Amino acid sequence: EKMKIAAAALLALPFASAFAPAARPAFGGRLSMGMVVTGPKGEAAASGAEDLELLTKVIMQHMDIDEDESAPAAAVPAPAPAPVAEVAEPEPEVEDVDISVPYHAAAQLAYEASDKSMDYADFETKFEADAVAAVIAKQPIDISIPYDATDKLAYESS
Repeated sequence: EKMKIAAAALLALPFASAFAPAARPAFGGRLSMGMVVTGPKGEAAASGAEDLELLTKVIMQHMDIDEDESAPAAAVPAPAPAPVAEVAEPEPEVEDVDISVPYHAAAQLAYEASDKSMDYADFETKFEADAVAAVIAKQPIDISIPYDATDKLAYESS
């Protein structure tokens, strides 16, 4: 049994590195804060074209290629698209709607559906009493047996 556990531990050893942090930095340690390129005065790029230009600089510096050397055609920033004028649509007027439900709505609906043989006040009282009786009737019945029931039964039979 111990031999099986030892063999399983040896087989799992190569996978143990998945649970440990990497011993070396992910970027090989070549990236320093001096290499980070931002927009003017350290701010973010103001446009997509400027962002693409800054990104190209970072990639060229990482690859140790000067900007003067021939760069691929894809690295040349495309002209910025013309800004699209946004049309402000007027907000539709919000209509206040009362969605509250009256407290005796169930009794009122039942009275409207009834034959109206009694006045509403008496009907409401009877309706609420019937509703309470229906809730009580749906309560579970206690059919539990006391712990000492067998002892009592044996005592009473003797």
